[in-house]
Amino acid sequence: MTRLYLRDSLPTDMTGGEETRRGADSMRTEQIGKVFLVVGQDVRECLICEGVFTQRAASEHAKVICHPVSS
Repeated sequence: MTRLYLRDSLPTDMTGGEETRRGADSMRTEQIGKVFLVVGQDVRECLICEGVFTQRAASEHAKVICHPVSS
């Protein structure tokens, strides 16, 4: 089994109540983040650019634009 680590660069609002989550008037938005492959205890690989980062550096890398490695 491969473990994946999703690092979302946008904060999640955990303060909403049940009414907010289920209410028809609530606005739904998509949050886009980067997917990282866990390759070690504190090592993550970006599945976009294939860069390898510590967990803290992966958090920072999730905030920047990266591109796939060209063949």
